[in-house]
Amino acid sequence: MRIAFLLPDPGIPVGGTKGASVHVAEVCRALIDLGSSVTLLAQRVAGPLPDGVDIVHLDPGPIPRGAAGELSRMRACADFADRAAPQLARLHPDLVYERLSLFFDAGAALARHAGSVRLVEVNAPVAAERERHFGLVQREAADRAERIAIAGAQVIAVSEPVAAWVRERGPAGVDVVGNGVDNARFDPDARRGDALAVRRNLGLDDAELVGFMGSLKPWHGVDVLLDAAERLALHRPSLRVLVVGDGPCRAALETKASTPGLAGRVIFTGGIDPRSVPSHLVALDVATAPFLPSDDFYFSPLKVVEAMAAGRPVVASRFGPIEAMLAGNGVIVPAGDAHALAGAISRLLDDRVAAASLGSAARRHAVLTHGWDGVARRILESAERSRINQSTVVIR
Repeated sequence: MRIAFLLPDPGIPVGGTKGASVHVAEVCRALIDLGSSVTLLAQRVAGPLPDGVDIVHLDPGPIPRGAAGELSRMRACADFADRAAPQLARLHPDLVYERLSLFFDAGAALARHAGSVRLVEVNAPVAAERERHFGLVQREAADRAERIAIAGAQVIAVSEPVAAWVRERGPAGVDVVGNGVDNARFDPDARRGDALAVRRNLGLDDAELVGFMGSLKPWHGVDVLLDAAERLALHRPSLRVLVVGDGPCRAALETKASTPGLAGRVIFTGGIDPRSVPSHLVALDVATAPFLPSDDFYFSPLKVVEAMAAGRPVVASRFGPIEAMLAGNGVIVPAGDAHALAGAISRLLDDRVAAASLGSAARRHAVLTHGWDGVARRILESAERSRINQSTVVIR
């Protein structure tokens, strides 16, 4: 199958280290592994994609931050559509696979003109998410674009809460396909030596090592992890916290980590090469996903499924999508509760046999149910259903 992947979001750089960039790269790789050809049309490129992916770089130029950048972003989306049209005419893809993006509403027209089946991947209610965390002056225009993009489309949603949100916007159909993981790349046995090297290089050979991996944004709750670590530090002298990633909260978190109760116990690596992520995860004794309380948690956290594939015991906040992902192979605590988080971590560190058993069970579950190959197969199955539906409509 010839696939054109539309990535009109300038905030998701191809080949970048953030979770969305990883998701794009892994979906492309998995589709290629199943025999498809993939051409990725994107606004930003920060690094290479897997072998076999053709990249069409439709660079919009600088886009200001904040409200001043919203009109620039709208123009960039319109320009992306104009420049993508001749590329699709040249490619004549069987499938146009579009990631729902702020202000972009041209996917249906592009697919129609190319004579292609179209799927829309929805990872979040993008306008609401943008407004909540960064502000959004052009909310009405953003909502309108979302509705146009979703109405009548076959949709891939990353979680059931996202699917419920999509269904209110008139799609042709919705399939729930959560985040996946490259199980071979995160194999803990294959990464053991690299993980020991990570510990040695960071001076953590004998540490009780608890960690977080991901972007440092407010809702990820790393401050709650630090509060839990401060409680544990009172009676665990070898406890250390490894924070892998970067983001807007890093400065505040580093300040918090310098207080007397935590000083010298928290290591911030900043962003790392995606190839080093597995070894850093396998280096941990306990992996955490301490999301803050939320009334509308809709994520399919990549960090959780990667920790599972790495065979780590996971302690995560209690939300439906996370519980579905873990399927009993992890420890769930109330969101935002540092006391409960500390207790769960302490029990795992005290009982290494139980922790290892939990990590092994998580690894087995990830291998059985969360591989990117399975994600790609479900995408192709959804595309085939969409093709059949479109053919039926034409016949009638």
